[in-house]
Amino acid sequence: MPNSYSHRGVTFSVKRQYDDQFEIIIELDEEVPHSTVRTRLPELAKRRAEMLINRKLEDRLKLV
Repeated sequence: MPNSYSHRGVTFSVKRQYDDQFEIIIELDEEVPHSTVRTRLPELAKRRAEMLINRKLEDRLKLV
């Protein structure tokens, strides 16, 4: 499973920190927020990152 992905034009990476913890790094314009997810499955960590990206993009649209 690759480390870097793209969702809705936003690049993010998912890195395993421990056996049951992943770090999500989202490259969104000038900000680079980090999040951690507690799961053993990398597919679920990737899905969580996509959900975070959707939420951040919706928040940006509300501000405009």
